[in-house]
Amino acid sequence: MQTVIYSGPMEIKKITLHSDTSGQEFSLRVLYFQCSGSAPSVYIQAALHAHEMPGMVALDRLIPRLVKAESEGRLSGNVTLVPHANPIGLAQGVHGETLGRFDLNGRINFNRSFPTKMAKELSGRPAAERLKATLIEIAVNADVVLDLHCDDEGPVYLYVSEHQLGEGRRLAHAMQARVILTDASDDPISFDLAVGGRWTAENRVEDTRFAATIELRGMMDVTPDLAQQDSDGLYRYLVDLGTIVDVLPDIDPDDPIVGDVDSAELIPSPVPGALLYDVNVGDWVKKGQRLAVVMSEPGEKNQEILSPFDGQIMTRRDRRFVRRGDDVIKVLRHPLP
Repeated sequence: MQTVIYSGPMEIKKITLHSDTSGQEFSLRVLYFQCSGSAPSVYIQAALHAHEMPGMVALDRLIPRLVKAESEGRLSGNVTLVPHANPIGLAQGVHGETLGRFDLNGRINFNRSFPTKMAKELSGRPAAERLKATLIEIAVNADVVLDLHCDDEGPVYLYVSEHQLGEGRRLAHAMQARVILTDASDDPISFDLAVGGRWTAENRVEDTRFAATIELRGMMDVTPDLAQQDSDGLYRYLVDLGTIVDVLPDIDPDDPIVGDVDSAELIPSPVPGALLYDVNVGDWVKKGQRLAVVMSEPGEKNQEILSPFDGQIMTRRDRRFVRRGDDVIKVLRHPLP
């Protein structure tokens, strides 16, 4: 059920989703900025993994600029925002910690297993499936879809479809992203790929629509300065698209490193214990170089974690306690294959 809760320079709608138990419901807040132009329309969502806050605070800084552009007649393409895309995950608090990555009911990652049916066809299915279907249905109406996430500890980086690398580079320049990971899109596992798969199913000839995942650094990178920086990057990209009419000063960012998703390898811990890093995000490392040690028993020999190849440290785990088999660090292979 949709309800208009505000109509002014922007329109805000509330979409109600019934819970899987009696007496509860979830609501999804969607912001619509309308124009009469023909520039690309854009959909941006944040916090599909409900506890990832960098995208949400970036959209908070972007909203006033969109309101201003719309009121001044500088909006040439429609913009739709879902500032928090996962009210189900946001409600999953266990012992004081929000567990927003996996649905505790179905035990599925909120950014995986997207239904192919419409939301109205899923009335008898779990709320998480209906939420995913609803988000897809809103997103596929846009020409450009951006899904904002973050890692544990990492840089700004992108996931884009292999055949959309050109547009991915433009987005990377605007966001000052350091890495682009490409995917052949054979298996539409993530939100951006699921949107692309829905577009492909429509059999549009010479489709120029674009979907990407933006990873906005790490879980703890939630500051006023970084929120403004990410908002500036999103705004710049909208200007580059022609969706917003504005004149911005030139920037000269470094070209991002580009590799396919298989070029970045997550390295697990072979033992449980305290995690002590020797390297930081962005460091270049050699094959066999020690990246971290895991101390299982004080006073006994630590377990070393070594780099499997030459490359760059892309991400790190943000917790300093690991269980056996936990992924602790991601290395991007260099030179790329």
